[in-house]
Amino acid sequence: MNSLSRKYIRVIPKLDIKGPSLVKGIHLEGLRVLGNPEDFAQKYYEDGADELIYIDLVASLYRRNNLVEIVRRIAGRIFIPLTVGGGVRTIDDMHGLLRAGADKIAVNTALFEDLELLEKGAHIYGSQCMVVYIEAKKNASGQYECMHTNARENSGIEVLEWIETVTDRGAGEIFLTFVDTEGTGRGIDTDFLDALSTKLSIPLIVNGGYGNCSHIIEAAGHGADAVAAASVLHYNEIERLKNMSGRLVEGNTAYIDHKRSETTGFLKGTIEPAGIEQIKQELCRAGLPCRKEKPNDLNLDTGIKAGPSRVVVVDYEMGNIFSLCRALEKIGANVVVTQEPGLVSDADYVILPGVGAFPRAMKNLCAKGLDEAVLEHAAKGRPLLGICLGMQLMFSQSDEISPCCGLDIIAGEVRFLFSGRQTDCKLKLPHIGWNTLEYPESADAGFSWDNTIFSGIRKGDCAYFVHSYAVKPADQDCVLAATEYGTHRFCCAVQKDNIAGCQFHPELSATAGLGILKGFLEMK
Repeated sequence: MNSLSRKYIRVIPKLDIKGPSLVKGIHLEGLRVLGNPEDFAQKYYEDGADELIYIDLVASLYRRNNLVEIVRRIAGRIFIPLTVGGGVRTIDDMHGLLRAGADKIAVNTALFEDLELLEKGAHIYGSQCMVVYIEAKKNASGQYECMHTNARENSGIEVLEWIETVTDRGAGEIFLTFVDTEGTGRGIDTDFLDALSTKLSIPLIVNGGYGNCSHIIEAAGHGADAVAAASVLHYNEIERLKNMSGRLVEGNTAYIDHKRSETTGFLKGTIEPAGIEQIKQELCRAGLPCRKEKPNDLNLDTGIKAGPSRVVVVDYEMGNIFSLCRALEKIGANVVVTQEPGLVSDADYVILPGVGAFPRAMKNLCAKGLDEAVLEHAAKGRPLLGICLGMQLMFSQSDEISPCCGLDIIAGEVRFLFSGRQTDCKLKLPHIGWNTLEYPESADAGFSWDNTIFSGIRKGDCAYFVHSYAVKPADQDCVLAATEYGTHRFCCAVQKDNIAGCQFHPELSATAGLGILKGFLEMK
């Protein structure tokens, strides 16, 4: 298996929120304040985290949604995906969090009252946006049942049964927490993961019980697509274990008191390395590769050489625009978000973002007259960038859900990722995670990314993908880059004259992604 076909394990810090503070407990109880969540988020981002997960632990208990302001502040400082949950009960709650900067929504408690909420969210925002958060706890017979309301209430539904249900109703990812071992550092139930992995067709994030790198490697080796850790990172336990022959057993008052009595570290306000780099090194040694880049690795010069007077982001109500706007502002762009066709057609630069279903996206564009505006802009020879669904919309047609015509700016089709292909391994959809960016398969020996939107990045850099469909251009000369999922190679970026597109999310791809956006805004 070559380097492209490997599955990149994601390392995700989980940050539990109560009010304005980051907290940590044991078995999701006995919450203790650790500090400012924004500071932790910034440090984890700098240390190479692949995503962040924020859960308001008491939001469902008090029937509130308290995360919008926290999300807005954090999303302006990091450029990786952000999953947010806690107190999400309505589509309006989802909409507010996505507009504030969340990329995915985690839902738990509300689904036991209204399972249609999941279907509605998947229909509007796409299944890749819908993360079902499961608090799993063993019952007296040894079966795992679903808890909710911060593990205070038992649904009486077995976890395997619930996962089958929510997968059928639109879940794009499962976020599983083992309540019995959460916060203890004693490891996770690998036997249960083995049983689960044979039934699961969507990506799985596993949390609850990591105390060292071996526990994390075990989870990844038994079916986890991503590991979400809290205590082992918050307390910098990975680094400490390198310098200690033993450790106090987490899960008791003495352990917490010991951490609070120390003169350095998170609990005293001095942020130490999070341990993410060490975790990834150990995963790679175990044959479980990870994204290695950290945000400062590329030393990005954030200034635009010939900055545009106006960058228009098309808002047709499909996905998170906030993260894209913050990324553009980071590199010095003057950003305008609009639904006005006139502003789009007359703009210097236009970006068409989006996540969700192709037919709904085209319906939204046409209803607002934005389809013609995008076409007019492109016809003037001015730069246009499509991102994820936005890139797909620029093609001739799609077979997602039902046949649907696109903008036909680039000749070609949008097809199911595995359409017409035999899979030689069990691959999960949506395809969620980091993949390397490589030259097209048809590229000749002199091919390079000079004078393209990729001119500021390197072959082999990673980008963040969330999709189940991919483009198939009619003209292979417009293919700018390719990547692989499993052993399936597909086009992940195109450029033809003033038109460019990325199947991945540059705004969520750390420094490499910022470099690509910068390259687009320097197009003539």
